[in-house]
Amino acid sequence: MGQFHEVSGAAEPARRGAVGGAMLYSETEAHIVNLDRCASRDLRRAYLALLLAAERAGFVTLLRTTDSVHELQIRDPGQRLLFAVQVAPEALIFELRRPALDARPELAGQAQLRFAGRLSGSAGSGAIAIRLLGERDAEDLVDWLLAGGVTTLRAAAERWFG
Repeated sequence: MGQFHEVSGAAEPARRGAVGGAMLYSETEAHIVNLDRCASRDLRRAYLALLLAAERAGFVTLLRTTDSVHELQIRDPGQRLLFAVQVAPEALIFELRRPALDARPELAGQAQLRFAGRLSGSAGSGAIAIRLLGERDAEDLVDWLLAGGVTTLRAAAERWFG
């Protein structure tokens, strides 16, 4: 049976912890399971880069785990699933989900240009998947999607949340 673990304290500010206001430590074991699925140190760093960028931007992060699925979900404060990260041994599959594509239709074309050769799916199918092979790919995605990376994540989150 699948499990959901709320990682971020974005929905409940009084419970926010040390890293970007997140409750990361309460879900350490679940993150370790995801990190253990990554075959390389570089891929583990990519996972952490995406997790920390989402947390710092004020998104709500949830872990969904089953026997075959290891997924980090990135939701807005209204719980809309904007992005998901599928954890596989050789790559992270970052998905732009329908609510994100509906909110920002230009993302589909931008993703095709920026991540050519590593893209699958389409806006019409409800999700676009981008294959990330390491930390550099994750940083590139954060810089593109969240307007300048960690230094401006709060402004990017405010754009998403309105």
